[in-house]
Amino acid sequence: MKIEIDGKLLHITEGSNERVNDYLDFINRLSRDPDNYTLTRYSKIDEQRIIEWSKSWGKSTIMILAYNDSTVVGFFQASRGRYFGTERQFHVAEIAYAVDKEFRGKGLIYVLFNEAIKRLESVKILTAWVDERNLRSGKLLIKLGFEEACKINDFMYSQIEKIFCNFIMYVGDVEIVKTKLKEELARKNYNVHEE
Repeated sequence: MKIEIDGKLLHITEGSNERVNDYLDFINRLSRDPDNYTLTRYSKIDEQRIIEWSKSWGKSTIMILAYNDSTVVGFFQASRGRYFGTERQFHVAEIAYAVDKEFRGKGLIYVLFNEAIKRLESVKILTAWVDERNLRSGKLLIKLGFEEACKINDFMYSQIEKIFCNFIMYVGDVEIVKTKLKEELARKNYNVHEE
């Protein structure tokens, strides 16, 4: 699918092992962005581990990428069944996402989220961990029907800042989130080009 945002045509596609280097380029760019709250803020990028993880894309992990020309400018991932040891809970998916600074606040995240949620068969519950300083992400989740489940102080150590950071866990019901996403996308009225 292609979508026009701010006069730029973005290609939205499912991530694959073949696209992992594009994803790594994006993650490396994000690691230099002080407003970035992806895991690159808290730990060093382990490219080999990410390459191994990319083999699960399309299976236990849904990865959606947004390209502007040949450059990734956003991603949305949902990893199913990661909770509680050996008994995998496939009705639960943990989400993570990021958008390049140029496209933040323009609705790209709704498009990515919507594309991912279409592929989450049998998932009923979504979870997200958010650094409490990441107000934009918290507001997005609340707008989409998530609720704050708990806050854990000193949950993650930031390699960049050399401090412990407080995190908030958000939980959302997939059906509520789908409804809210549909409303937001209708409100944005994007020019979508199906492929």
